[in-house]
Amino acid sequence: MSLRVKLSIVALIEVIATAAIIGFFAFRQSKQETQALAREIMRAKTDYVFTLLETYDAIHGSPTEELIQRIRSVRLFDEGYITVLSNAPESRGVLLVHPSSEGQNLLQLPGFPHIKRIIDDIEASGRQHGIDKFILYKQGSDARGRRGEEKIGYYKYFAPWSWIVLTTSYTKDVYKSTASVRNGIIDAVIFVGLIAVILVNVTVQRMFRPLQNLTETIQEVAAGKLDASIAIESRDEIGGLARHFNNMLISLRQNTRVWQELEIARRLQQEMLPSGAPAIAGVDILAHSLPATEVGGDFYDFIMLDENRFAIIIGDVSGKGISGAMGMSSALSALRFAADIAHTTDKILEMVNRRLVRDIQRYMFVAVFLGIYDRREQKLFYTNAGQTMPFICDGEGVRLLPQSDADRFPLGIRPEVEYVQQHIALEPGMELVFYTDGIIELSDSNREPYGFDRLRESIIRHRDKSLPAQRDALLHDAAEFAGTDDYEDDVTLVLFRLE
Repeated sequence: MSLRVKLSIVALIEVIATAAIIGFFAFRQSKQETQALAREIMRAKTDYVFTLLETYDAIHGSPTEELIQRIRSVRLFDEGYITVLSNAPESRGVLLVHPSSEGQNLLQLPGFPHIKRIIDDIEASGRQHGIDKFILYKQGSDARGRRGEEKIGYYKYFAPWSWIVLTTSYTKDVYKSTASVRNGIIDAVIFVGLIAVILVNVTVQRMFRPLQNLTETIQEVAAGKLDASIAIESRDEIGGLARHFNNMLISLRQNTRVWQELEIARRLQQEMLPSGAPAIAGVDILAHSLPATEVGGDFYDFIMLDENRFAIIIGDVSGKGISGAMGMSSALSALRFAADIAHTTDKILEMVNRRLVRDIQRYMFVAVFLGIYDRREQKLFYTNAGQTMPFICDGEGVRLLPQSDADRFPLGIRPEVEYVQQHIALEPGMELVFYTDGIIELSDSNREPYGFDRLRESIIRHRDKSLPAQRDALLHDAAEFAGTDDYEDDVTLVLFRLE
């Protein structure tokens, strides 16, 4: 075998194999991000309708035609839509909102076993308000549309009206962009291979050095340096190969744009959080936030109001990515501004709410718990706006702080919401555990959530440890239950203990 042939074979194998490796890892990364994003879109659409139901229930007390029309208008992907079913005993399984089959009872048709599974799950939970779950099923023979195709659904139960909000779409439509990325990468790899075959066989001697440069650049890209490029020094085949390879790099960089935006949002999020807890005599505080694979909107803050009073803030913005980070920035700015003007937790949140209604994007909202600890009175004054309630640890055990029904409405939805300030006396040795929904919504392989009860049991087991050891133990218990520490949502803990 001649040297020319050997060089040709070596060069071809190196170019094609490296391009294939790049394509494989780029496709795998893009597939994971696309599927996660698609599920978050379904969850966001469902949460939007769920928020509409809560809003109309708070305002009207019952569904209206305007609400039905707003639900009908929600669409996602190619043929996805939102269905509302009744779970009331007299009309269980009846379609209340559907593009074409309203009034039909799906429990009476053989092609909808997934509806029975959903209702059974809800009944098993005791008709728990807000219970939610993703499901996969095949389109039944009695259904309209693409029969036999797999569909993905996400439901959430609205207990006040016994409504099941179900978002569905065909799996192929949801993950269609993944197939496009895969085909594009395969085409790019094949194209690079064909061009390499032609160029190597025509002028292998002249191409030897340029091909070495090309190989080095490909190795840089395989190592993750996607901003690399090949200098185009000629207009012949070598220059053409360099141009085509640079075009492929542009395509790869575009596929990583979503990841880069998430990194920017993650940095914004971390920079806006306090660098550490305040040093306050008689008080031990530890804050810890773990960013998710896809950036959420968790935040916390500590504000010294005077020499005896300081505020503890923990919250969550409904948006993701850049929009979530900007919403978090707006919320923190509004909270810091209002804390300088108002003097009670309810008035602070009412002021912040009015501002966020104007400032944040439509359909976004902010859940916040605001507490003000007064060292002189040894009391915690607090107001909650739709955030998870902290656990208090004292001689009576571990329990949730009492919550007013008026404090369940998040900020940024309606301008005129009246909140209620509550208070609780604190004594040395007592502890408060603040957290966001990221930890309680962790789920295992069966999609069973970690939940409040498991978190409470974990706090009981580790309450006597130092705060750093307690933090590590709480996170370890949650990750062990889920089987992973790759979180779908941010996980934030703030531990507060009186010495």
